[in-house]
Amino acid sequence: MKKINLFVSMLAVAGLGFTSCSDDDNNSTSENVKIEGTYNLKEVNTAAETDFDQDNDSHINQMEESDCYNNGRIVLNSDNTFEYKITGILVSGGEAGCAETKTVTGVYTSQPAADPNNALITLTYDDNGQTATRQFTKIGTELSWSDNTILSTYPDRNDEGAAVLVPGATEYVYKK
Repeated sequence: MKKINLFVSMLAVAGLGFTSCSDDDNNSTSENVKIEGTYNLKEVNTAAETDFDQDNDSHINQMEESDCYNNGRIVLNSDNTFEYKITGILVSGGEAGCAETKTVTGVYTSQPAADPNNALITLTYDDNGQTATRQFTKIGTELSWSDNTILSTYPDRNDEGAAVLVPGATEYVYKK
């Protein structure tokens, strides 16, 4: 009986050793985990390829078709405020040009995902007197937002080469 008690005691002590505290907590401050930082627009992916710049080379990523998106960025600050530079193409009467860059500021919230590298980020800001929200998905060092409503459009060219807006989704991808 003493041998059984000794054996059980040894198992209990060994079990405590396996469950003792260690430095395996996920306190990483890697760039993947941190939300705050500057995210530059890297992709503007449309539902279909376009040849907007009319060079006979079509792309889904419209940043390869126009430099109008080049200054798009989001800066998320550690105090949950942000600055968002919205860029795009203005289409009117068959002509196109770069839309004026719009800068908005506001606050953001984040909902962490099971993977600490990922989160759902919601930006809230004033848009001409109306409260606007935009939800981004953070995966690693990228933020993405999809403009995918019944009213969503993106620039393209018609058969005559005139600039037009066609219905379809657009995904904006920002990289830290």
